[in-house]
Amino acid sequence: MTLKAKLGLVFGSLALIVICLYSSAKLQLRHETMVRVQAEQQLLMSLSLMVEPFLAQNKIEQVKGHLLATSFSSTLPIKAILVYQADGNLFAATQFPRELFNFSPTRDLTGQKALQDGSTLLWSTVMVTPASMSYFDSDKVAAEGSTLGYVAIQISPLRLSQLWWWQSFLWGTVLVIILALAVLLQRRIFYHQHLRWQAFLRQIRTLVSSQELNDKKLTEFDSAELTLLFRSLYTQQQQLQQQLQLQHQLEQKQEQNKQMECEQRELNYQQQLMTLADELNSSQCQLQQWQQLCVLGHAGKTEQQAQLLKWLQTQDMLDKLELQQETVWFPAWLAAQVAVWQQELQLDKLNFVLVEDPALSVSEVQFYTRHTAELLKQILSLVLQDVQQNELSLHINLQTFSDNKLLLQFDHSGQSKAIRQVISTTESAAVVQQLCHRSLTRLGAKLSVSALEDLGCSVRLELSLIAVKSTELPMYQTAVYLDTNPLRAAVLKQSVYSVAEQVIYIQQWSQLQPELQHRLVDLVLVQLPSPDTADSLRTELQALAARTPLLAFCDFAQLNDWKQMLNCPVLANPMLSADIRQYIDRKPAEPQLRLLVVDDNKTNLAFVKAILSQQQLEVDTAETGADAVRLAKSGRYQLILMDIQLPDMSGILATHLIRQLPQHQNTVIMAFTAHALPEEIQQFHQAGMNDVVIKPLDAHKVADLIRRCQQLSPQNPIPG
Repeated sequence: MTLKAKLGLVFGSLALIVICLYSSAKLQLRHETMVRVQAEQQLLMSLSLMVEPFLAQNKIEQVKGHLLATSFSSTLPIKAILVYQADGNLFAATQFPRELFNFSPTRDLTGQKALQDGSTLLWSTVMVTPASMSYFDSDKVAAEGSTLGYVAIQISPLRLSQLWWWQSFLWGTVLVIILALAVLLQRRIFYHQHLRWQAFLRQIRTLVSSQELNDKKLTEFDSAELTLLFRSLYTQQQQLQQQLQLQHQLEQKQEQNKQMECEQRELNYQQQLMTLADELNSSQCQLQQWQQLCVLGHAGKTEQQAQLLKWLQTQDMLDKLELQQETVWFPAWLAAQVAVWQQELQLDKLNFVLVEDPALSVSEVQFYTRHTAELLKQILSLVLQDVQQNELSLHINLQTFSDNKLLLQFDHSGQSKAIRQVISTTESAAVVQQLCHRSLTRLGAKLSVSALEDLGCSVRLELSLIAVKSTELPMYQTAVYLDTNPLRAAVLKQSVYSVAEQVIYIQQWSQLQPELQHRLVDLVLVQLPSPDTADSLRTELQALAARTPLLAFCDFAQLNDWKQMLNCPVLANPMLSADIRQYIDRKPAEPQLRLLVVDDNKTNLAFVKAILSQQQLEVDTAETGADAVRLAKSGRYQLILMDIQLPDMSGILATHLIRQLPQHQNTVIMAFTAHALPEEIQQFHQAGMNDVVIKPLDAHKVADLIRRCQQLSPQNPIPG
């Protein structure tokens, strides 16, 4: 057997082993996949039945406990279990992965989603059954079969079991040993054949040297030995032919190398010609640019001439610089660019609306910032040439599916003549269009324009991002956005989600105060009207800014007037998330202690409020338990004095209702009564009260209340 045949046998055997192991892995993986799908469906069904009563009763802690127990006891590789309410808000979870930050089961009805880390997210709907209908209030009866919520599980990727790997390793080892034994046996056979061949050659040499070769001696040789001799001679002949073929191939290869060298020289000459042509075109463009500058100078348009000269100098500087990557927080970078646009392009004279993707507010992006800034300024200057009715909107979105991209879309009601010259290079005779086309080519960006008659124009820019990294930023819990323009509010509400988890939109000023009394609000954003027609709003906004964080926006022309009228921050449109976060990150002043006194006796209320007000404390009063619960829902208090005997409910019940509010879990609540027995004090503690204050109130008791309030109650700062 020749060496080539031996190598073929060895590699063929190894390939057969690999194919067998691969087939076994595919069958094992298919079997484990079927078993796992059944287990996942059973787990989703059991979780839906388990969380159904607790979801109906809004018991978060019980749901968390059952979810953790299920996560630890399940044989599936569960990373997280999440429960959502019917409106898509998160209800409870074992943990909240960063990949599910923008996920909502109400927006995706497929029931399954692959995540970026390789895991799989599965969810199912929790329906209302007759067993859970009894948990609903009489005025909130849910229909049987309606959606009560959603259950989702995040499961790690499926991998082959460790037992299969050990079995595969054992069988592979056995097959390799068998192959090795076969090779050794063949080698031993070849060795014996070689010894016989050497003996045959010695006999031939003996006959030739003795010159006594005759037919009788030749017949003594075995025919098998002669056959081996002929085969050896044939092998030598084949080797000589192979050497001749190799020499011929080497000569052909040398000829091909010479031909390739000639082709390479010709290609270099063509590239040099193309470089010279590009330089000639560049010189012609520069000549055209200077001619246009001279035309503007002769026409007396000095401002346009200066602007064009600045464009040319900046572009020339950027052409000489290499593309430099920078990692920035995009909202801050965008705010800086908007400021430049307002200064250089007079953008403040337009009704400019900018809509940011909430995903960008928690992302750090890496891209070519300097060249991108110049490209956006060039595109915006061309868009402004076609704008009509002084209205322009910019939508910015982040795409992170297959590759990272930044999508910017300018919408206006005009035509698209100036910007279209950037795309059709044959018509791009103007200087700014040429500069814009050069920037697009260098950055690898894509520009598209779509326009319909009587419907306006959309300019879409697609920029590739080098990297996108999520960051942890503070968020408000609840924000109220007031805008009397519903069309503008419909698009700007998306930007508010970049700073608040829940956004409540109201359209009328009369709805603002009831909304603040109904729920706890962390931030109020308002779009101010014209100051000439808003005299009645000044007092209301001043009072609102004293109790609730308020940030107002107005047109640039009205900015100075509103700043003189209000003591709250007033910013010019467009509304940017970076400007809002600038006020979130400011360190708040030392909060003043805020107290709530609940007593049905007006004389006692006036007396207690007078004493506490002398200590520079902010005091609110309530005469009934319902008023106390209402004030607690819409505000934060560090201390509550609760009378026990109230006309509508007991102080114990009112305390129990207040303790259920998230902002009053650690608030100091004192029973305010004229007498208290030991068993009554124990009952007060069970209801959630910290201690008892015996009427009447004096200076020593006030000092003790303030001291205990500062020790027991942590600061409740504004979220963010």
